[in-house]
Amino acid sequence: MLTLHTRLLELAYDKKRLLVNGDMPAFSALVKEEATILRQIKQKEAERLQGTLVLDDEEKEALRPVVLELKRQNELNAVLLEQSLRYIEWHLDMLMPEADDFTYGQQALETRSFSRDV
Repeated sequence: MLTLHTRLLELAYDKKRLLVNGDMPAFSALVKEEATILRQIKQKEAERLQGTLVLDDEEKEALRPVVLELKRQNELNAVLLEQSLRYIEWHLDMLMPEADDFTYGQQALETRSFSRDV
């Protein structure tokens, strides 16, 4: 369990670096690896709850700070991801004005009469 959680923490640090650098292809690959590790942790936790895996006190004590740091890093990554999304939305809004600016609305169609007479 400690090894898996430590690897998850390493990935969380890597996610921060990738978010800051804007390397989305690498970020995507990292998320896939993270999902694999999370499945393994879920399996180990199920074994622990069934009683087939027992953690000794030393491992529990070593696991506690790793989990707390993982939580802190994930919260930071969530903030960074939210900021990135807001920046992208802002950028898109600047590049793509409202659709009403480009199209004729129903009101324009009602006020104009179109004649096919030549």
